[in-house]
Amino acid sequence: MSKEIFEKNLTAMEKWYPTFAEMIREKTDIEDDTKVLVETSWDGEKLFRIQKDGRTLYLGGKRNAKEPIAMWLERLGKLPKYAPVFLFGIGSGSYLKALADNTEKEVNIVVYEPSIRIFLKTLEEVDLSTEIENRPIAFVVEELNDGEFEPVMNRVLVFENLEFFREEIHPNYKEWYAEKIIEKVRLLQRTTERMIVDANTGKKFSTHVAANIFHNVKYICEGYHTKGLMEAIPTDVPAILVSAGPSLNKNVHELKRAKNKSFIVAVDTALKPMLKAGIKPDVFITIDAKKDFHLIDAEGVAEIPVIAPTCAHYVILDHQKGKKIFYDGGDAIPNELYAINGKELPDVSSGGSVACSAFSMLYKMGFHTVIMLGQDLAYSDNKSHADGTFQEKMPEEDTKNMITVKGNYVDKIPTRRDFRIFLDWFEMYIKGAKEHEGIRVINATEGGAYIEGTEVMTLKDAIEEVCSKEVYFSEKIDHMASAFSKEERQKALDYLHGIPDDYEEIRKTAILLEKTYQKLDKLSRSGTVGRENTLKLLKRVKKLTGRCQKKASYQLIDLTMTTADYIIRSEYFYEEDSSEAEVREIARKGMMYSQLLQECAELLKKMAEEILLPMV
Repeated sequence: MSKEIFEKNLTAMEKWYPTFAEMIREKTDIEDDTKVLVETSWDGEKLFRIQKDGRTLYLGGKRNAKEPIAMWLERLGKLPKYAPVFLFGIGSGSYLKALADNTEKEVNIVVYEPSIRIFLKTLEEVDLSTEIENRPIAFVVEELNDGEFEPVMNRVLVFENLEFFREEIHPNYKEWYAEKIIEKVRLLQRTTERMIVDANTGKKFSTHVAANIFHNVKYICEGYHTKGLMEAIPTDVPAILVSAGPSLNKNVHELKRAKNKSFIVAVDTALKPMLKAGIKPDVFITIDAKKDFHLIDAEGVAEIPVIAPTCAHYVILDHQKGKKIFYDGGDAIPNELYAINGKELPDVSSGGSVACSAFSMLYKMGFHTVIMLGQDLAYSDNKSHADGTFQEKMPEEDTKNMITVKGNYVDKIPTRRDFRIFLDWFEMYIKGAKEHEGIRVINATEGGAYIEGTEVMTLKDAIEEVCSKEVYFSEKIDHMASAFSKEERQKALDYLHGIPDDYEEIRKTAILLEKTYQKLDKLSRSGTVGRENTLKLLKRVKKLTGRCQKKASYQLIDLTMTTADYIIRSEYFYEEDSSEAEVREIARKGMMYSQLLQECAELLKKMAEEILLPMV
């Protein structure tokens, strides 16, 4: 035990919860018989080995403890401000530390720990003082303050942030603490259910992605994609990827010398400062489903060809008069339009940012030299972005508590956790690209973070060295060939016109699904619940659900019912000895889900009729 670490953690906790910290100091009677031993994993992480009831269990990988946490963070994705995250089990603190270090301070973290022994051992062995001091992490611990779970839950969980709600169970906690965790998970699920049911239908669903795809598929039918772009332009010249980092203002004017001597791709947020400097990129790329149109609203933007996945904000694509060039963003309906014509929509890897997608696209197009500009991934001059992006003059921010990374021109430079994730992605992707294709990546970002695998060079020197061949890209893009013939385009339109019928069929199937769950509910109340009858009904549930899910249009229901997902998820699994109450709970959740499925199908049917049927 380290008294120094223990006191640091409690002192940090006193900033937010002095009474709770005092409870920890005074706790002497502990009934938990769990024995917690501290070890080090093969990759150098501290981990706990738990002994209880004659069994031994590791709370984390003995050989590889770091990689699962990195994969977990990637699965969580970027969480917006005020997102509520419930972490069940603190373990050795690694998951909590990673969560706190990789999210904004406004993200609401609630930690429920079913074992006071594990909780105290964590405070004694793991320095969490920085994470605790930087934000009010809510700790709920058995034998200390477990009665606070519901009040804490009601404070952080509201309908407006329900879309971003996450519940995460620490690895191996289900083995010993399933009953206590399921009790809290049930409470969470019932609360989310109540919120959904109480909300009116208009607020029940999140439809912006569906609206984007429905509006954008008419452009998909034009048949332009990134592979076609590759075939239209030469790739034996350099490509320049222009991002919106704060250093962009230092050298953006140099791009005039590279025009028509390199393929210039801008991320959407970089457009305004580029156009202000008199530089028009050959194309720009946008990916965000909710991208603020104001960020690209400048004279001259409408004529620039745009590259996007079909889920990108349709307001931006509707504004563009230039060609709209797509890649596979994982959306089922656009892929179906290509599949029914025996073709394939090319894909692009995503590292979480528009610049990551743009770099992957350039690599897959076959460019052998890529120059990166404005790819700071750090707070150069204490600014997050270039002047002229979000504000005409971006403010300097307080960076003293930020993490630091190696800089291109300084030893250390401050950065955010999400920027660091993008930095890691670039290094990983560049390493793989070099191994397979020998790509050359020049980092002409005159500031920012150092990216392993790049050559640091001024933009002026890079242009002089590699930009010599003259190519008029705009003319070649104007003459791009469509992937679809006239007949194939009509075939795609016919498919789109049939989507409202798909949603009507899903709605009718959802009615049958609800009736099946009603029969399951009736069975659970009859006093004659048996494995054979229950499995027969569940088999029908599976068949009806599969009938809905096999349609490409179902994916939008899955994306739209972001909150309804929490209704159908459950810790229950039907087994031979399942009780009547458990079967009834399955039925209750299933009936509620079926009703939401009907409403969502009706909502999307109406939207599809309004947007897709007028397409010709």
